[in-house]
Amino acid sequence: MSTRVKILKTEMVTHDARHYRVEKPKNFRFAPGQATELSIDKPEWRDEKRPFTFTALTDEPTFEFTIKSYLDRPGVTNALWPAKPRIIC
Repeated sequence: MSTRVKILKTEMVTHDARHYRVEKPKNFRFAPGQATELSIDKPEWRDEKRPFTFTALTDEPTFEFTIKSYLDRPGVTNALWPAKPRIIC
């Protein structure tokens, strides 16, 4: 099942990694170490789902991800790099 959520905040961690704070859907639960599939809500990226591991505690009100972007490759992490607070799937 797909759910749309908004990116609430992005922060640089290193020259090629960012921390993303994302809305947490009501009643969504995950276990430590678990991942979810994300895609970018743009026509050319919606079907390009990739797994990312949660970096927030399970009882936090938002999701957090720390994602390394491979800026030299035309992939999801490269397309995610310039993301500003907006909707992702």
